[in-house]
Amino acid sequence: MVKSLIGPSSSSGAPLRAYLEPVLRHSVWFGFFLVLAPIVVGPRGYGVFILALCGIAIAEALLAKTGSQALIDLPVVEELHLSTALVTLIAAGGAMSLMLYAATGAIGAMVDEATLGDMFRSLALLPLLGTLAAVPRALLRREGRYLPFIVAGAVGPAAGGSAAVALAWAGAGPWSLVAQIIVQRFVECGLLWGMAGARIGVAWSRQHFVDLVGALDLRALRAAWPRVSRYGPCLLVGVTLGPTAAGLYMLASRVAGALTAIFLARRASLATAAVPEILQRTCSALLPAAVGSTLLAIALPPLIDLRWWGAVLPGQILLLGAVPASVIWLRAAYSENAADEARWQTVRILGGVVIVALAVPYGLVAVAAAEIAWTAAVAIGSLWPIGRALGKRWRAALFAAARPCGGALAAGLLLSAMAEPVGLRLDALPAFCLLTAGGWLCYLVIRGEPLGLELRGQDRALSLANTPVA
Repeated sequence: MVKSLIGPSSSSGAPLRAYLEPVLRHSVWFGFFLVLAPIVVGPRGYGVFILALCGIAIAEALLAKTGSQALIDLPVVEELHLSTALVTLIAAGGAMSLMLYAATGAIGAMVDEATLGDMFRSLALLPLLGTLAAVPRALLRREGRYLPFIVAGAVGPAAGGSAAVALAWAGAGPWSLVAQIIVQRFVECGLLWGMAGARIGVAWSRQHFVDLVGALDLRALRAAWPRVSRYGPCLLVGVTLGPTAAGLYMLASRVAGALTAIFLARRASLATAAVPEILQRTCSALLPAAVGSTLLAIALPPLIDLRWWGAVLPGQILLLGAVPASVIWLRAAYSENAADEARWQTVRILGGVVIVALAVPYGLVAVAAAEIAWTAAVAIGSLWPIGRALGKRWRAALFAAARPCGGALAAGLLLSAMAEPVGLRLDALPAFCLLTAGGWLCYLVIRGEPLGLELRGQDRALSLANTPVA
């Protein structure tokens, strides 16, 4: 029987390792983007690639992410569970890749872009690669091991980015992006298998297959929703407004998604913290969002080509989404009914896609505003269960939230006053230094907390550890 652990490891370094993975992954991607953006035909080249990738990436997530989460959710995992999951997922991934490959002709006929069909055919391999890595990913998650994901999140994008830069300089254009994602997935798959250290046979059991199918519910499907939320709007923008708009919106959403992913990864370490500290850390998303949104108009244009400046305003709007996303995360942390939370998340993601579909004919700014409006509405709806869970502790939590909210308001007003005369006039080096300084400011706010709250969190964690289980 395979070792079965529910939840992540409780080691003191686990929260930091969980925080490093998104930092490294997004930093490596952005570094290579700055090199590739001027030589990969600008936003249109990226947009064609995104149009080819979006549908495939969503299909891959629905198979690989959901299957991996179902394996994680099983109370006990036996060797036949692993082998059955491996055989089933590889067969499903291979069948999905073949169907996508066969649909290439229809995709090329629907869109007036010569290279889109060929890119779609090449990227059809991704569902198979995703399902190959699903089982080791589930094993590592069950054991609470973060180091393999940190290594894969840094080495994979670095290998893919290096291959893309070499091909882009050779004149491959948008095809270098296809090579980037495929090389990245190959490297990540190999690293996860190697670091999982598990030997899984090729066997299939009907009973263990039934166990896996029984775990495929809305809770398992939640693992695929981030991919749908990320690629769904880009797909709608590309189909409606064209490849150039898709490339611009890809950059805007990627910058905003990076801040949200990094910030929420830090929030995941607060499961045993004191209630005031949880809300204080959650509300401290206001300052990174305000600083990032303001600095984006100052620091990003000098770093990228003129053709990308259309992504700045949508990116500024989407960066503010870190605030309602933190409130939504807090609702999930306090939720006592996993099934109700899964249904709520399903409505949230699908409702967001519908809202974007309604707003996309009016341009990128309208799409970004619609996304933020929907996320804010969901966050407001999340306040009721949060207040009900806090009970009498709600007043103490409000006092803890006042400091980050006040700091964010002051910083936002100050930076907004400074941004107008300075925006778009800095050279690349001062802009990069300003962006780095803003990042360090946000990091210090995210990391810092009053000593009293930290001690109360430690006392609460200690009391929980010493409480006998009935």
